Amino acid sequence: MKRTALVLFLASLAVPAVTQGAGFAFDQNVKVLAESQALAEEVLAKANRLRARIAEAWLGAPLKPDAGPVVIQVRVSESADDNFSWPMDNPKRTLHAIWLTTTRQRALGSALEHEMTHIVLATALPDRLPAWAEEGAASLTDDSERVAARRRLLDGYARTGNWPDLKGILETRRVGAGDEAGYVVAASLTEYLLTEGDRAKFLRFAQMGKEYGWDYALKQVYGIRSLADLERAWRGWTAGPAAANAVTALRHPAASSRP
Repeated sequence: MKRTALVLFLASLAVPAVTQGAGFAFDQNVKVLAESQALAEEVLAKANRLRARIAEAWLGAPLKPDAGPVVIQVRVSESADDNFSWPMDNPKRTLHAIWLTTTRQRALGSALEHEMTHIVLATALPDRLPAWAEEGAASLTDDSERVAARRRLLDGYARTGNWPDLKGILETRRVGAGDEAGYVVAASLTEYLLTEGDRAKFLRFAQMGKEYGWDYALKQVYGIRSLADLERAWRGWTAGPAAANAVTALRHPAASSRP
């Protein structure tokens, strides 16, 4: 893509204008705009490796070349950590988008992997998973600082008995950036369900629950009678030793079969 065309495209996505000397690297799957050419090329290479690894782990097979191309803008910051993705959501847009404003380490690590998980799942499942399930899947890539913060919040829920509304979180259409409870529950419930079955089973449950309701999906996929039973089992699990090590154990499993 020529520089003029790139500027016009990024402007259409409400991305800040390209500054002189910015780095730009691209292939058929990923386009990266960064503060330097070296960083753009590093992010491009890492994004492609993650694209392949995430697809293999969650879908059991790679995405087709040029399926779900994504444009990534990276701004390095030692103080800010503001990252989000915008998967294609209408026929007029042909690219996903990711914005990363974070440290160089996270831009090449956990932040990029988190947002690429959203993109891979949205590419493979264009009808989209429920918001909690997609966020839970992406949370498996989070760094130890975020995992520890979630653990503290879960411990607080257990200590006070003031648990978030599980049904409301399962049915929400969006887990917003400021929704701490939504993120924590999505991540922890995903971890719990992945101890009860593989990733293909989790995806099947999430898709079935979205279409037919959570009680039906629980019975069909996990043999759990109701959402109330799931909630009791999950809360009990969060207090046990397995929950503390769940992210490490689940982060890079053997490839799952396609659901």
